[in-house]
Amino acid sequence: MYKYFEESYRKDCRKQLVNYIYNKLKKTKCPTKIWAFIIKACHFTFPYLTFIVFLLCPIWIGIIFLFIVLFFLLMYIYLKGCFISHLEYKLNKKNFINIIDPYLVFMDYPINNDTRYIGTFIIALSYFCTIIPILYIRLKWINFIKN
Repeated sequence: MYKYFEESYRKDCRKQLVNYIYNKLKKTKCPTKIWAFIIKACHFTFPYLTFIVFLLCPIWIGIIFLFIVLFFLLMYIYLKGCFISHLEYKLNKKNFINIIDPYLVFMDYPINNDTRYIGTFIIALSYFCTIIPILYIRLKWINFIKN
């Protein structure tokens, strides 16, 4: 039971997940550099697009996306890092830039694994501290309009 909470086991799960996806992508005709670009583009824009969803889409879609984003956050915490970033690295080691790196540079922090992990967690926490009140206010507004 306790092995599921050991860091080595969790990192091994992340590695197995990355290898599984990598092997599936390698079987396609698309080069790994292209896959790396596509995944990185989606990985970088996903938070911004979901933020627009939380602001403008029907509230039920926002709540569904909230659960999806929470699932990704829990996976990030459990797997002790982002499996998508590890997949991006495996697909294109030569030109790897982590999606948190621009934020670290702007905030004048060194780029290493520790600052990447903590920086991602802080950005994610800020994200949730923003979207949860947005959804709450939207729900209250809907109830206010109905009454």
